[in-house]
Amino acid sequence: MREEFLTYGYERASLNRISSKVGITTAALYKHFRNKEDMFYFLVKDTLNDLREMNAAGQREMELNPAYNPFEPGYAEALVDFIYGHYEGFKLLICCSEGSPYESFEEELIRMEAETNKEYAGLLQDKTGRRSILTDMEWHLLSTAYIHLISEIVRHDMPKEDAKGHMEFVCRLLYPGWKELLGIKE
Repeated sequence: MREEFLTYGYERASLNRISSKVGITTAALYKHFRNKEDMFYFLVKDTLNDLREMNAAGQREMELNPAYNPFEPGYAEALVDFIYGHYEGFKLLICCSEGSPYESFEEELIRMEAETNKEYAGLLQDKTGRRSILTDMEWHLLSTAYIHLISEIVRHDMPKEDAKGHMEFVCRLLYPGWKELLGIKE
């Protein structure tokens, strides 16, 4: 089933091909899944749930830990580890979800990233008194650049070691500007 979605994407995936490969009738397949959407969700639900959980844990840490710093190198490495721990789920969501309820997955990640960044800027403002002067569109643009750069890991099937190097590049490329915008001094 997974291979069908990875090969053909959500729109072109065929329940007939899936049932044939599994060795059951399409009707028997419907005893386990209501429809194609249900099958796709079955394949990506752990990735989605773990991503929500990771985001919530990050939010809690940001709010409770005064030393929280998302620009530490370990954060980018942990993100690569998370992606590779859920690689097929990310591949399905980023590259194979067109036509499914998850086709806006990347936009949802961008929205979450922008919200988190604004919240972090607010926490820094409370500590330092420096007010962020970015518009909602500027937060969106920064978050879009970051999420798209991360998504390239999956789009291009980078080996994990290459992905770590890619994230080091992303950090060198984006973090100095973000720190400047947020007023973070080192």
